[in-house]
Amino acid sequence: MAKNETLSGSVSEDVLHLQDLLLLQQARSVDLNNRDDRLKSRDRLQTFFFDLQRMIKPGLSLEIGAHSATFSQRMDRLGAQAHAFEANPHNYKAFAPKLGRQSPEVRYHHMAVSDVDGEITFQVKESRDGKALNKIAGNNSLLVRNDPSFVYESVTVASTRLDSFLNSQGLAGQEYSAWIDVEGALSKVTAGFGDAMQGCLSLIVEVEEVSYWQGQMLFFDAMRYFGSQNLVPVARDFEAPHQYNLVYLRKDVLLRPNVRLLLARFLRGD
Repeated sequence: MAKNETLSGSVSEDVLHLQDLLLLQQARSVDLNNRDDRLKSRDRLQTFFFDLQRMIKPGLSLEIGAHSATFSQRMDRLGAQAHAFEANPHNYKAFAPKLGRQSPEVRYHHMAVSDVDGEITFQVKESRDGKALNKIAGNNSLLVRNDPSFVYESVTVASTRLDSFLNSQGLAGQEYSAWIDVEGALSKVTAGFGDAMQGCLSLIVEVEEVSYWQGQMLFFDAMRYFGSQNLVPVARDFEAPHQYNLVYLRKDVLLRPNVRLLLARFLRGD
């Protein structure tokens, strides 16, 4: 089969490359040599994603790699049933009490979303070059870094496939928006989705162009996967030279006039 032909549910390689080039053009308004400007692009993309939620109004939200569950708290205030998944036990212990007081309706789960139902090993950076690191952090993963200077605390945590979780909660088939930030472990997460992505209305996901983590999925394979799930990449930031966030919309959501206008304003720089 030629590379520009498609399988059922897939997107051709030519279309993926075109999408990537169009996304790269969004760098026109960003000074890529200025870290503060790159971070502003991240903040602006996140604001755009939050604004989308007020239009889409999903009844369910999923935050995978939740840290302090900021997205879930916002979705809870919008009236969504918000589920946040945090595998790092140090993060969970630090944020669960405050979250329970401030946003008691948010379901904050101490577990990993992966390709495994049961348990999985999570890697917490303990030190680098002999210097102790704060274990309450958002940059730990199911994977280890391609950097031998790190020493890890390996912890066993509860794990669930996303399709299994939705089925167990009676949420299978419901439409939702999702935030995925799993520090290189995207392949493990997506391997447990099954057909769960069919209900995804909008998604923001962190991807990398360079392999920082052992065995990680890189950006083009991520684009290939999400493209096969009826999702279209519409916006990105330029947070770091080779690491950034993508916003996806389900094709029918992208056809909504109010969503198209909001996207046009974002692309114009408003």
